[in-house]
Amino acid sequence: MSLFDHSRKAARTLALALVLGTSVGLQACQVQPLYYSGSSTHQMLSSVAIKPVDERVAQELRNELIFLYSGGAGEPSNPEYQMTLSVRGQSSRALREDLTNGISSQRYSAVATYTLTRVSTGEVVSTGKRRVTTFYDQNTQEFAKSRALRDAETRAAKQLAEIIRADTAAILSRES
Repeated sequence: MSLFDHSRKAARTLALALVLGTSVGLQACQVQPLYYSGSSTHQMLSSVAIKPVDERVAQELRNELIFLYSGGAGEPSNPEYQMTLSVRGQSSRALREDLTNGISSQRYSAVATYTLTRVSTGEVVSTGKRRVTTFYDQNTQEFAKSRALRDAETRAAKQLAEIIRADTAAILSRES
């Protein structure tokens, strides 16, 4: 046997050991989606109750969060966590008047503030503040104007719900 054959055999043995070591190391990894229905994060999200609100956009946000947290099953009967929500919204012009040429584009900005509390201890787990902006066209018809604003508010509530759900999932996944 020549020196070349020995080095070739050693290289094959080293490559085989490297592949086996890597596969054993990768078996220890357990990567799963954050919202996987069998995960503890999903179960923790479904145990979040949201306090009632009295404003329309906040109610849209609350309803969307309840649906996202529970997967459509509704509010939990014995919640482990309680969320308090408040939403502020404001409509304003998106463009200066001299740039519009008769088209009036508007923006609706919404800011949601939330507090997540553990029910058993009353401990505040997290607080957050999220902002979104949606756009809509202003029309000369009154009904079209009010409907466009309402649609923009609903879009903003849905976007806020997705962001707050992601925040809450990340927070609760660290809790477990």
